[in-house]
Amino acid sequence: MINFLKNFFQNYFYDDEHYAALFFLFIGLIILYFLGGILAPILISILIAYILNGLKVFLEEKGSNKTLALTITLFIFGLFYLSIFVFFPFLSRQILLLVSEIPQIFETVNIFLSSQLNEYADSFSSNQIDEAFANALSYMPTILQNALLQLNAGFSTMMNALLYLIIIPFLVFFLLKDKDIFLNYLKFVLPKKRDLLSKIWFDLNQQLYGYLKGKSLEMLIVALVTGLIFYLQGVNYSIILGILVGLSVLIPYVGAILVTIPVILIGLFQWGLDSNFYIYLFSYLLIQALDGNVLMPLLLGREVKLHPVLIITAVLIFGGIWGFWGLLFAIPIATFLRAILIAWPTKDKSEISI
Repeated sequence: MINFLKNFFQNYFYDDEHYAALFFLFIGLIILYFLGGILAPILISILIAYILNGLKVFLEEKGSNKTLALTITLFIFGLFYLSIFVFFPFLSRQILLLVSEIPQIFETVNIFLSSQLNEYADSFSSNQIDEAFANALSYMPTILQNALLQLNAGFSTMMNALLYLIIIPFLVFFLLKDKDIFLNYLKFVLPKKRDLLSKIWFDLNQQLYGYLKGKSLEMLIVALVTGLIFYLQGVNYSIILGILVGLSVLIPYVGAILVTIPVILIGLFQWGLDSNFYIYLFSYLLIQALDGNVLMPLLLGREVKLHPVLIITAVLIFGGIWGFWGLLFAIPIATFLRAILIAWPTKDKSEISI
């Protein structure tokens, strides 16, 4: 065991820079873990500014000067930011309406499934079927009601939080405008010898920006297309379902499985096994298939190469630590850790490269 640890440190920590990089990464994770809630406005602003900086750089490369590129970028951000606060009150009312109908939805689905299983009455008694469904579905309305009420409370908090309403646009503006100043501050704190940190950031920047840009576009397209198709089909709560399906793409595999449950339940509540339900279900499955096989590879390409097991593990770990935000940021955090592992040099690699 002692020899293993000795060889490990000799292979992975053969330079002082490695210990400095490990120290700063460790301090960053500690701060994020204990002060993540307090620093949430700053972290969200940094993430938004990071994405918008890509648009700003793109406009500059197309010939716009820095002032014009900054103005266009902030204008687009301002329109999107204001549209969120205009849209949330309507969404909040829809969530409250859906919460009030959840008991009826589950009662209807319970009756429907019980009637379908009557065909197997020879194998199971009616009492056994009723008892099984009562045990399986009794807790589901409470869980969904609590989840939706918490979601609605989150929207209300965002609507009423003057801190987020004022500080986030303020921070995004200055993070974009004075990016070079903040980078100089960061360089002052970091060690002078930072080749390893620079390599980690270079690899992370390529993967993370591609992921965030692709996932943002994917989420927006999927949400709009799903909401529009469901609305044209006359689906109840089509906007809520569109948003849920759009958000589900942020949590690969797990999100698609979870969002399928309310999609099917609302369809069965509205139509039963009518032809409209099959058309509705087919359109949803078609959207999922096109997203997974066409849209996601087109937008993301090979930016994030994480095994499904690692993705699910990241979702479980970070979702358990930070809840809803942990679910959304599980893949970016996993990408960050992967970039560190890939960029971290070993003594054997350095000798080969030499």
